Amino acid sequence: MSPRSHIFLWLTATAAMAALTSWIVTNRPRPLDSPLKKGGGQEAAALSLHEWMHRQLSLSPAQHTALEPLESQYETERTRLRADIGRLGKELALAMRDCAPDAEVLSIQAKLHVAQGELQQATLKHFIAMRQHLNPRQARELALWTHDSLLLQPAD
Repeated sequence: MSPRSHIFLWLTATAAMAALTSWIVTNRPRPLDSPLKKGGGQEAAALSLHEWMHRQLSLSPAQHTALEPLESQYETERTRLRADIGRLGKELALAMRDCAPDAEVLSIQAKLHVAQGELQQATLKHFIAMRQHLNPRQARELALWTHDSLLLQPAD
């Protein structure tokens, strides 16, 4: 194999792994002891963080009011970043299909990686901001939910 073939093989494997990881993350089961499953079985497993918080943490009206702008701001940011990630993923797939120059493929992959990192950072900052408005029990439940979510993400 030539060095160019090695690069193409590596890039193809990377794109395939990224697609598989995305599918696993969006379709992963929750562990049995996850706070997501407490008191709701399969229904609770399908809840978004927003829905789970409102159902499981017994938020007060004041907490709802304080958290509403944080949730709205995060949802706007998350939607934008997910759109960027989707666009860049398609761009990378097309570049791979069309055997684009290596530098172009790697540039697109780097942009995709940055967008994924921005989404992860925005999510963690959102959790930290929400925690400021929770009592210790609620903050602990949110920490457990976050813990379980992070553990269920693939390491590779």
